Amino acid sequence: MEPKPILLVLCLAGVPACADVDEPIPVDAARDSARAAPDGGGSSALGCTLTRTLDLASQPADVLLLLDRSGSMDMAFGAGTRYQAVARVLAELVSSHAQHVRFGYQEFPGRQACEGQASLACCASPPTVGVAPDQAAAVVAALASAVPMEGSTPTAAALHAAYQYYDGLYDGIDNRYVLLATDGEPDCTLAGAWSSGGGLEGSGCTDAMAEVAALVAAGVRVMVLGVGTESGAGSSAAACLDGLAHAGGAAASPGSPGYYAASDSEGLQIAIEQVFGGLTRPSCSFRLGTNITDRRLVVLRLDGQQIPRTSPDGWRLPDEGPPVLRVTGTYCEAIQTFQVHTIMAQYACRPCVDLLECQ
Repeated sequence: MEPKPILLVLCLAGVPACADVDEPIPVDAARDSARAAPDGGGSSALGCTLTRTLDLASQPADVLLLLDRSGSMDMAFGAGTRYQAVARVLAELVSSHAQHVRFGYQEFPGRQACEGQASLACCASPPTVGVAPDQAAAVVAALASAVPMEGSTPTAAALHAAYQYYDGLYDGIDNRYVLLATDGEPDCTLAGAWSSGGGLEGSGCTDAMAEVAALVAAGVRVMVLGVGTESGAGSSAAACLDGLAHAGGAAASPGSPGYYAASDSEGLQIAIEQVFGGLTRPSCSFRLGTNITDRRLVVLRLDGQQIPRTSPDGWRLPDEGPPVLRVTGTYCEAIQTFQVHTIMAQYACRPCVDLLECQ
């Protein structure tokens, strides 16, 4: 489900009140009016006769799909298996979100034996499809070719491999995620041994929590999708996945479960749509017109409410240089979580013959 676009309304304020403007005037007509003005260079009121609405561009996101293909993913789920259901829905959403999301793919257990281990059961490999633009087709092909294998769930090792991959990726994208899709708790430690105990106190979950913390410290948020995972107070798997989700900084809710729960095929579709709906976030930076008369007089309103010009909770605009206004703190968070529908910046601008100067 695509989020509704947020609109940025720029009202170039002069003498008349900007609230008097009902409809936008075509740019060509406004430009001709400016050139015909008595002063030969346009009128300061001209900007007030123009209201422009802009779709806010979402920040691109890096998303590494970390998919469990342990033996239990071959269990019945809807009309097929858990793995078939996840692969199908992910393939559809990867294709539909490829314009704004740079995808990569990693599976666990991996296809290569770990050093010092004869079995693949607790091994994790690096991504088989790197995170980059236009990778949707490659990710879909990887999803189709990776079937469940007889193996365990080396979640900690997989997260560690994801951390190492992102640590060496320099693509200029700050909006980074790992989407961990699994049907149970880790049963392998980072070192490849069988986990002792279950739930949050189990050694496998403890190691996975440490790897999630490392990813978050590096600026990568971890979302958790629990496929067929039984929830409830007595479920050790639910307890571990809940802990991982909250530690990852992108929990489905502030309460429990913090992971996106998919107990059936229809629930899986809804859960993954919720995940993808939160991946790309609107930017909190806006470029104003270059002919502002006085940057100190700029007023900013979110949904009609004026917000303070202060930092770190409000907005700021440099006195010199490019006129890029940045919303900060809780106000930025509200924009990026789609709680704000309209942003209005009001300022007086110098007369301009070419209205492109006011953009």
